[in-house]
Amino acid sequence: MTSRAADDTPAIEDETLALKLGRIEACSMHIRDDLGRNLLHAYVACLSAAELRTATLRYLEADQVLIRALRTRLIRVGNDGGNTSELDRLSADLIALPARGRRIGPRTDSLLSAIYPFLSVEARKAILDRWFDRGNKAAAARWLKAMANDALLLDVELAWGEWQASRDPLPAKIFIQHAAGTRIAEALPELIAHAAEGWLVSKAVLKAPTISEESWRSIRGKFPATYTYLCAKLHRPLTEAEALAIVEETTGGPFGDRGLAIWSIGQMKMMGVLDELSARYDELLKQEMEMFLHGSAPLHGASDRD
Repeated sequence: MTSRAADDTPAIEDETLALKLGRIEACSMHIRDDLGRNLLHAYVACLSAAELRTATLRYLEADQVLIRALRTRLIRVGNDGGNTSELDRLSADLIALPARGRRIGPRTDSLLSAIYPFLSVEARKAILDRWFDRGNKAAAARWLKAMANDALLLDVELAWGEWQASRDPLPAKIFIQHAAGTRIAEALPELIAHAAEGWLVSKAVLKAPTISEESWRSIRGKFPATYTYLCAKLHRPLTEAEALAIVEETTGGPFGDRGLAIWSIGQMKMMGVLDELSARYDELLKQEMEMFLHGSAPLHGASDRD
């Protein structure tokens, strides 16, 4: 398959641009060779910002190698910082494109993500609105990642609302990273109640200025390994009996969180507990296997550890 544009693509009236695109299309016939790819990137570099915009729209359904060359050049133009108006125009053109063909949508979003950091606030807001309004998981992920790195358009409450609607960890992670500590403390009970990931809870607790005893009890009940980790990090007292009980409630292996609990016990210098666990090594290993075979392994806290 060549990189030539679709048959219904409008003809290029600018003769100079038409000659440049003709050379680019000729090179795209040899994209499997290093020489052909090198010449392709070199010819693309000869395009002005306005010509690059035209070429990008023209070749949206072309071979991936050509799209990648255009995308790389767009990023370079953005980094150079001298043609943001053309990038703004390209973003508006991409947003206005009708959805046609299986490649257009994903490639449009990929290009918008690539040029997003170099656009004006107005253009960035239009892209965020596009992804937010799309209402699917892929678009939500692009929206969240772009917004999280955009100080002017970041909205932690929108991220929190997205987590409440989807329970996907990404919006909760962004909320915890950027919200004020007092706001995190306010949200903590709901996060503990509905999150499936102990590492999210631990990140929130470590940023919150205060944690109620009720929240501590909830964490202990739902995320025992995370509770041990937080005791170690925040110097919360933990008895030897409680530490042993937590190890017994957890399981090891790649999907368990017993390792996090034992690591945390070591951080708290609880040698007596470690000795007891060593003495019961065979028993605990057998218990772990039984829990794994019966599908009762908790999956919540294994990612907490530093």
